[in-house]
Amino acid sequence: MSPGAKRLRPALRVEQALGLLPDIEVLAPLRALLLAASHPDERAKWSSSGPYLTVGKRAVLPAELREGMSQVLEQVQGHVGALYTACVEALECQQREDGAGAIAALRRAGGLEEEAGRLAQAKAWYEVALLLAERLPDRRPEVELLRALGGVCHALSRYAEGARYCQRGLALAEAEFDQAGAIAACEGLGLLALAQGELAGAQAWYQRGLRLAESREDAARVGQLTYRLGELLRSRGDLTAAAEYLARAHERFEAASDAAGLARTLDAQGQIDARLGRRGAALGAFREALAWRRRAPREASLEVTIRLHIAELAVDSERYLEAEEELRRAEQVAIAHNLGRQLIEIYTLMGALRGRQGEETGFVFFEQAIELCRIYGASPTTEAHVYHEYGVFRGRLGFKEEARAYLEKASGIFESLGQVAELERVQAELQRMSA
Repeated sequence: MSPGAKRLRPALRVEQALGLLPDIEVLAPLRALLLAASHPDERAKWSSSGPYLTVGKRAVLPAELREGMSQVLEQVQGHVGALYTACVEALECQQREDGAGAIAALRRAGGLEEEAGRLAQAKAWYEVALLLAERLPDRRPEVELLRALGGVCHALSRYAEGARYCQRGLALAEAEFDQAGAIAACEGLGLLALAQGELAGAQAWYQRGLRLAESREDAARVGQLTYRLGELLRSRGDLTAAAEYLARAHERFEAASDAAGLARTLDAQGQIDARLGRRGAALGAFREALAWRRRAPREASLEVTIRLHIAELAVDSERYLEAEEELRRAEQVAIAHNLGRQLIEIYTLMGALRGRQGEETGFVFFEQAIELCRIYGASPTTEAHVYHEYGVFRGRLGFKEEARAYLEKASGIFESLGQVAELERVQAELQRMSA
């Protein structure tokens, strides 16, 4: 076959390519490269299926993957090399009876795994380091590791286990007069309580941490915990108090020139304005949040979150074209930065948007979201949210039995996780359907 004929071969679809890659973690960097190298299939883009395209329908050329392989292999080699170096450093420290050094090396390895999204592996590194830390007379490394384990468990939806780690960390920190450790443990316990729908408990933990941070004059922690309280009160519907906390957090972040903190605070304020029906103010806050995010180059995930909120605002205002444009922008950012878990959120909202428009073909977005849950090992919480919205979508279109099946699936997951608030929302939807 001539070289010219080879060039005319059609590109593969991303879903075909992903189907050939076993679901194993060693191939995660290659999957990231595959997504980044993909591009919209021009033939499909302008066909009747254009509005329903997902990342799975994008085109990818194996030759382009081959060209990018060297860079990916360098990254993989660098990551594995750093882990091996940490292991050898830990062994050297043990040989000279430097327990603190060994713990620091192991913790650094866990941090590298956590940054790469390999949460189960990060947890394993932290657990090994914790065994060593428990033998030290200085308990601060143990407090730090317990906090790190609580955070990883939160990301893995292992809330009860995470709370146990944070409780141990808080008790140790208080016994050692480690105020910084106690503040971090309180924040971790607040996040875990919130994830389980225990809003009053979360508020109590945040307030306790805030009091400690204020007494220590820890400006960064005061700003972060004030923001957490504002977000919590917003979720509880206490919008006036939430706005007050967010304004205080804004002042702290502004004084510290914390661009990411300002972006998050403005995003939360935009959600409050949206709840109050102030569309113009909400949109202004979201746009300002995006401007601050541009000053925080590592926060691509935050940009996707803000754009999702802009899209939700447009959906609620029945500005469906604006919503789709914003979702497509978010999709581009997520694909470029390998934010597969956020692609799940994007496609879930795209499916909900199609449901609002009465378009049955919107199911393709939910099916893509479910497939991405599998590929990226999404948390049970994320998966349950997809099933919940899929059930609402099916119910809206009159497919009651299918809707009930998806809602019951979501209900079972939320119940197993102890997420009371989410469970109640799903059960309310089931009751409406039965009425």
